[in-house]
Amino acid sequence: MTPFTRTTVRDFRTLFARCVSGRPRGPAPPVVIQTKDEVRTLAATTPEGVTLTHASPAVKESDDLLVLPAAVLEEVEGGTEEAVALDRPSKLRGVLRWYGGSTPRTLPVELILPGKQHDLPPPPASSVVPPKLLTALHECGRTAAKESGRYALSKVQLQGKAGRVVGTDGKAALLWNGFPFPFPDDVLVPAVPVFGSRPLSRMTEVKIGRTATHLVLTAGPWAVWLPTDVKAKYPDVAAVVPRYAPTTVAIDPSDAAALLPVLPGLPGGDHELRPVTLDAERIVRVRGRTESGEEIGETKETPLPRSTTTGPAVRVVLDRRVLARALALGCRTLKLTPDKPAVFTGDCVTFVAAQLDPALHAPPGADEPEPIPTPTTLERRPTVKPETNGHTPPRGDPADPLELAEELRTALADAAGKAVRLVAVLRQGKKEKKVLSAVLTNLKQLNLGGTS
Repeated sequence: MTPFTRTTVRDFRTLFARCVSGRPRGPAPPVVIQTKDEVRTLAATTPEGVTLTHASPAVKESDDLLVLPAAVLEEVEGGTEEAVALDRPSKLRGVLRWYGGSTPRTLPVELILPGKQHDLPPPPASSVVPPKLLTALHECGRTAAKESGRYALSKVQLQGKAGRVVGTDGKAALLWNGFPFPFPDDVLVPAVPVFGSRPLSRMTEVKIGRTATHLVLTAGPWAVWLPTDVKAKYPDVAAVVPRYAPTTVAIDPSDAAALLPVLPGLPGGDHELRPVTLDAERIVRVRGRTESGEEIGETKETPLPRSTTTGPAVRVVLDRRVLARALALGCRTLKLTPDKPAVFTGDCVTFVAAQLDPALHAPPGADEPEPIPTPTTLERRPTVKPETNGHTPPRGDPADPLELAEELRTALADAAGKAVRLVAVLRQGKKEKKVLSAVLTNLKQLNLGGTS
């Protein structure tokens, strides 16, 4: 009997370790090897009820059920497709045989007496879904909370009718649309990191099915059985997304690529909330401010010259980790509403996060020059002399009120920046109070019940 190959064992151990959120608790569960209808299935179940299976052909082999100690897999895993053979001198004793390089290896095994609890259920009928579902489950799982409170924020929600996957921790939320689920209702499943693992991400055919107790995701020979929860409460995340945003920022892909590597190094990274200021004006800028030490109050900014703003100019303060993650997800359209969560949108993806306390904003530096727009953002036009029709032109047109207002606004902004730097040291003593206020503001903005 050949129950598995060494690479299958390696990948199985990698995936199963990620079928739990956090550190595994208790002893490692046994491994079940079931041969039935010429299909061999390798399976293990976590204490939380998540089951991982791997199916392979077992042509002309009789039905059988073996239960091995989990420690056996660690001994035989490897990086080759070499088969591992099992000899059974008795019902509960076996010997595994394989080659470790050019040297034959053997491992005596004490088998576990199988019971009804080790029987594997037949796989359910399944429907093909886009492979992006694995990414959606992984990213929404990353967004979920570590623990649940009044709401089941430690789980991921699949909305059957809407074709959407949702994850939130009460401070940020991720909504991923575009999946034709074969069920109409909403279901909650554990947020586990297995769907971001390489053995699954290599698969191009993904299916989804459902039993009375589990949601089953199949990717190639692998399947993950997730226990479902239809009774726990989950917030209406879509309801917190503002339907109308007066200001929209479109971040150019090249600007996003240039911003991501420098974002962690902007001043203020040692602050608990890691704030950065996004100025959505004629030229979009991202700015950080030093919050402690001898250089307190000093700012540094990165202009995004190819990005554009539609609507009123606005200044928002965001956690730089939120901004970085949104851009990494491809969400480069930012919709901003005063006193509402910031909304990042991309292809079928919406990422929502609370704005930080405006008191944490970084003002422009007095010595920072105005960035010059690139040729793609300014259109050159020739100077056209006005028609005089033989009359003497007036000595000068009156000043444009809009230009005067713009100059006044710029002057006031510069004055405000100097004033902020002047009192920065005095404000340092109130830092702890501002941090607490910012945290409370985050929770109030999303209002998802994560703290109850």
